[in-house]
Amino acid sequence: MKRTKIFIALILLTIISGGLFKYFLNIDELVFNFYAEELAQEKAIQLLKAQKKWDWLGYAIAPLIILIRSGLVAMSLSIGMFFYDMEYKLKFNQFFRLALLGEFVLVLVGFVKLGYFYFIKTDYTLQDIQQYYPLSYINFLDIKSLEAWLIYPLQTINLFEIGYFFVLVYGLHKLLKNKYWKSFEITAVSYGTGLVIWMGLVMFLTLNMS
Repeated sequence: MKRTKIFIALILLTIISGGLFKYFLNIDELVFNFYAEELAQEKAIQLLKAQKKWDWLGYAIAPLIILIRSGLVAMSLSIGMFFYDMEYKLKFNQFFRLALLGEFVLVLVGFVKLGYFYFIKTDYTLQDIQQYYPLSYINFLDIKSLEAWLIYPLQTINLFEIGYFFVLVYGLHKLLKNKYWKSFEITAVSYGTGLVIWMGLVMFLTLNMS
């Protein structure tokens, strides 16, 4: 499948996921209830209207988020290959296509999260939805007792992230036609290092904004 088709499919799935999430989980009502607890009802209504007015922005930036995330992953793999100094000469576009394919694993997160709150935890708040990450280690912890800067890295320890990692490993293995464990090593060093740097950046920003 060509990169353009993969990219379009990812955008459509992301938009569908967001639309279903908003419709079936009554996000507008949850947002209103959240504002109403802190503000007067009239002010809460005004804020909700303002938020709905800019709903389209979330869908508009979805392609940009996919591009940036896939681009960073592709860059990490490309740098990793450079330092391994292997005889294989892969183009950046090949790494980028591989990263896009891995995005399908991450798109599933939205659908699984929707299913969890629609079928299992039917009594939920806006905070529950914001803090929950499917199949993540953080779900076994008391989030209220955690420092804000720890939440993101703990959310990142999840089965979807592991699945994404192995998609990269398998894809690299197919591209290089080398031993599977060699591709595993390259991915662990390159993508793993990039992920650690990214988490460190998010933690730093969270600390400075809190």
